[in-house]
Amino acid sequence: MSKVNTGELLDFQDYSPEHNNRTARIDVEAVHTNQYNNTISNPNYAFEESKITEEPEAPPQTNHNFWTIEYYQKYFDVQTNEVVERIISSVLPQKVSRNYFDEKIKGKPDLYGPIWISVTLIFTIAVSGNIASYLQNANNKSFQWRYDFHMVSIAATAIATYVWIVPLALWASLKWTTNTDAHDEIENQDTKSPTMISLFCLYGYSLSIYVPVAVFWTIQVFWLQWLLVLMATFVSGAVLIFWLLPALKKSKYFLILGGLILACHFLLAAGFMLYFFHRPSTVVDNVIVPIVTTTVKSVVAKN
Repeated sequence: MSKVNTGELLDFQDYSPEHNNRTARIDVEAVHTNQYNNTISNPNYAFEESKITEEPEAPPQTNHNFWTIEYYQKYFDVQTNEVVERIISSVLPQKVSRNYFDEKIKGKPDLYGPIWISVTLIFTIAVSGNIASYLQNANNKSFQWRYDFHMVSIAATAIATYVWIVPLALWASLKWTTNTDAHDEIENQDTKSPTMISLFCLYGYSLSIYVPVAVFWTIQVFWLQWLLVLMATFVSGAVLIFWLLPALKKSKYFLILGGLILACHFLLAAGFMLYFFHRPSTVVDNVIVPIVTTTVKSVVAKN
């Protein structure tokens, strides 16, 4: 076995650039030449043109008529967590951000939650009102209690009228009493008047507090019933004013509109309590009249 000089292996070898360029050029040219010859010699080779992939076109947006069902589909496209969050914000607005109404409700109003809250409130008031009527006459053995089905229709009429008429009147008031100037036109949409659908949505969610209150109204304690009326009015009305405060401040009649919002909520709560849950006074018929009758009889007998 021949000996290898390690010194020669460690030395740098000198290769001429001409040799490197020629070798590389010959190799590249040989590769391209072989590929070209193979392509020409193959009779079954078919040339394929590069295909240009076209992106699918977005479906055209169609404006549905106001009277069609497709127009209202977008107002029922809401998740369960969004409905729960909006119910919580209608009672505890500090649980959400300050711009929650402008970002969530006014930006994406829904009618799913308000409709279900209104229907739930109708049946809650009807059932609780009949329970209150039964408790009021439980000690009267001569009275035969029957379920009053008219409470459902009366509660439905009152709630439907309130949820649709009051927001519509408020929307018209804000539209015609809002001060508009050149500075307002360049402001963000957050300070503009709320839309009609957003007011329907807001008022529908504001009735959620009356569902548990209607259950507690069955307790036949006069001062407790009125305390619940004031509490429900203050909480629900204050939340409405809290969300609508930027739009109300731009109105010429800011204080009048704020007072009317609280007054309508108070009338609604007081009307529910007095009509469906208040215990009528029967003391005059059962106690005072017999006493007067016996007194008259005794006076006549003495004479």
